[in-house]
Amino acid sequence: MISLTQTENISAVDEPKGNAAYVFGEGVYPQATFNFRSGTVTYDFQLYDMTNNLFGTTANGFTSTRTISPEFTLVKVVGDTPYLHKAVDQTFENGGRTISEYDYKMFDVTIEMIQAEKSLRTIEYKDCSITNYKINTRTDNEEGYTTGGKTGFAVVETYTFACNGFSLKSPLYDEIIKNQ
Repeated sequence: MISLTQTENISAVDEPKGNAAYVFGEGVYPQATFNFRSGTVTYDFQLYDMTNNLFGTTANGFTSTRTISPEFTLVKVVGDTPYLHKAVDQTFENGGRTISEYDYKMFDVTIEMIQAEKSLRTIEYKDCSITNYKINTRTDNEEGYTTGGKTGFAVVETYTFACNGFSLKSPLYDEIIKNQ
C-alpha cells in the first residue's frame, strides 16, 4: 500500500491594491502626495482633472492665467484616505471658511503621473484647500472600475481643490539634462 501526503502550503493571493487594480492607458496613472501639518501621505487616484487652463485667450492673443487661482479635481473609489476625510470634515465644520484656523485648512499637494513606478510629469500645488467634496455612484462607465470583463458600479469620492500657486516639473527632461 502506498501513502501520499501533501505538505505544500497554500495561501490566498492578495487582491491588487490602489491603482494596480485598474487598467490605465500606457500604464500612466495619477498619484497625489498631500503635505498636511500632521504628516505627509500619498494616495492613488483614478481621475485627475486640472480645471484651470495654463493659458487663456483674449482678443489680443494668449494671456497667462497665473492671476487665476489654480484648481484641480481628484476622483477615487471610496477607500482608505483618513487624512483627506479629516480635511473634508474640518472644512465642513468650519463652514468652508478659510478665515478660521484649523489643522487641515491649508496644505500642499504634489500630483505625479506615474508609469512603471517612474514619475513622468509633476505638478506641485501650494497652499491648497478643499472647495468641494461629494460621493456618488458611477453607473455610466462601469468598465473603468471593474476587471475581468464584468460590469459593475463604483462608489467614488470627488475632491475639488483651490490653491494659491503651482509649478510644473518634468522629471524625465531634468534627467536628460543632468546626464548631458
